[in-house]
Formats: sequence, structure tokens, C-alpha cells
Amino acid sequence: MRGRWQIGAGGIVASILAATVCSGQADSWAPVSFPDPLRFSSLPVSGTDVSAPAAGQWEVSTALDYFNVWQRTWHTARVHQVLGLAREPLTDGEIKILEQNFPRDQFYHIDVEGWRNDFVVSRGFDGGIAATLRVPWVEIGGPRWDAIAEDFHAKVGLGDMARDLFPHGQSTVYVRGHRAAVERLSGLEGSGIGDVSFSVTGPLGRWLGAEHRWAVAVEAPTGEAGTLRGSGGWDKGVRWFGTWGQGASQFRAGIGYSWLDPTGSWLGVKRDNIWGALLEARAPLGRRLTLRGSARFDSSPLAGFTESDIGMRSFYWTVGMLAPIAGGSWVAFDLGENYGSNAEVPDFSLHLQLGLRFPPSR
Repeated sequence: MRGRWQIGAGGIVASILAATVCSGQADSWAPVSFPDPLRFSSLPVSGTDVSAPAAGQWEVSTALDYFNVWQRTWHTARVHQVLGLAREPLTDGEIKILEQNFPRDQFYHIDVEGWRNDFVVSRGFDGGIAATLRVPWVEIGGPRWDAIAEDFHAKVGLGDMARDLFPHGQSTVYVRGHRAAVERLSGLEGSGIGDVSFSVTGPLGRWLGAEHRWAVAVEAPTGEAGTLRGSGGWDKGVRWFGTWGQGASQFRAGIGYSWLDPTGSWLGVKRDNIWGALLEARAPLGRRLTLRGSARFDSSPLAGFTESDIGMRSFYWTVGMLAPIAGGSWVAFDLGENYGSNAEVPDFSLHLQLGLRFPPSR
């Protein structure tokens, strides 16, 4: 039922986007979120951290993101083929065979899809100061859209990356590190609130042709620890962002560093502090639409746990369109892709956003 409601809501938003008739581009960045289950409970850098409505102004938005992660080494597909288990779930017996035969290999298998719905509230204050609260709802498991990736890869000649050897709709994580392993072949499915974050931003002045801002952020352990929804720790971060250009044609760059609570974890694994860099650009597309894109680079919270690609720096990019509705409101649709990255990030993601900007209060 929830999956049907989400698809229906997406159709409504898409219809609004197609039917909008107001003039002019929206003046909000409406940053695209990063629905990566390896990182989203570890306070990754986000353009949301520097959302800055005018003094006395409120901005409210909701973002519905679908993510599909399929990352693995060759090991699990090979043993699956040898044992003739096509379209059967990965088993603990297969993992034991691999551990015994390849004791030095840091292999992994991650098959996760789900939804993340962020509710974001920002308010501007005097002096260019602004505060933002972000409350995520995360659902792991479903809606079983693995076939979308299989069909796309087949059409562009990339192959299905052994997706056809395993059943659709699985939620499976296995990562072997230096001295231990994370094994969650079942039990990852479920939904609930994620880790809530709060950020404050302020101006750093204008130099090198750009408007600069600082931000500090904290993430609370409101999601369930031991799941992909929560880390169980208090994470803290600092950010810098610079914006070049004006109006609908702008470019923005940001970097950030997050100190991750040593009492928190990713599925029981102690996390390393992370850094991230984000590039965003937008330009007018006709009279009403804004074309936008982003590219991001993120270190891994598992960098000290494994030397495999799971612990490597990732690259992820998005492209989409944003349109105004009325009264400072907007709607947007974006597609995210991992093409060009070997590290663990979603194979692809879909993003729908709806935002409302209220007039400044007196």
C-alpha cells in the first residue's frame, strides 16, 4: 500500500511539473539529497546545510527519493553459478565457501533498494543567518524496481552485472574487512525515522567573485541503531560553500568534513570521519524551467575497515529540472547515476521534490 501511495504521489508531482504555467524560474536551489545507505546516516555534506531564506522567511520542502544499490565483487556471482542457484537468494553457506577458499580477499555484496523521504524546514534571521531542520523517513526493501536497471544496462550495452543471477527485491549486505565482516543476509527490511539533522549557516562575505557561506551541522541518533536508518551516534560537521552568478544561472561549490561519533556505527562497524565535496549548477531552460545538475565526491565511513571499493572515495552525479508553481513554490525531478564511479554508491536514484517559500513575517 505504501509503495502504491508513493508512486501515486510521484504521479501527482509530475503532473504539477508538466502543467505549471507561471512565468520565471524558481529562485531556490532546492538541493538534491544523497540517498546512499552507506553514507546517509553519517552526515554527508549537503547543499541543504546552507539553505538561507531571507530574514523572517520560512521555507518548507519535501523530497521523495528512490535508491537502488547493486555493488559486489566477482566472488558471489561465481559461487552462485557453480552451485546452480540462479535467481535464489545469497546464502550463508556460499559465504562460508568463499571465506574458506579466498581467505585474503576482501569481497563484498550489497543489494539494497528503498525510499528516503526528507521533510526540511528552514528559516532566515537577521544578518544572513539561517537554520535548517531535516527529518528523514527511510524504508528499506521494495518496490522491486531492479528490472529498470537491468533493462537500461541491456539497452546501452553495459550488461546486467550479474543481476539476473539473484532475485529481485532482496536486501542483502556482506562486506569483508581486514579482520572482521558485516553479514546481513536478511532482516534489513523495515521503515522508520532516520537520523535527524540540524544546521546553522551564515555569510562569509564576497570574494573571488562569489558569495561565500559557512555552516555547522549536527545529526542526532533518532534512527534505529544497527539498521541502515540510524548510526546510534551524534555526528558533527562543518561546511563552506561559494556561489558564483546570479538569478537562474549559477554555479555553487562546497566542501565539508564530518566528525562521526565513535559510539555510533554502520551495521555494527566503527566508522571513520568523512569528507565530501559538492558541485552544483543551474541554468534557465526556456521561460519557466530551470535545468540543474550536481556532482559529488565523498569519502567512505568504512575507509579503515576495508581496502576494497567499499572503503574508497565515491563519485555520484544528478541531472534534472526545476519549475516554479506559484508564490515562490517549486517542484523538481532529478535522476542520479553512479556512472564513472567504482566505489559503493546507488546504481541509480530518482528524486521528486516539492517546496514552499512563505513571505517574510513582520
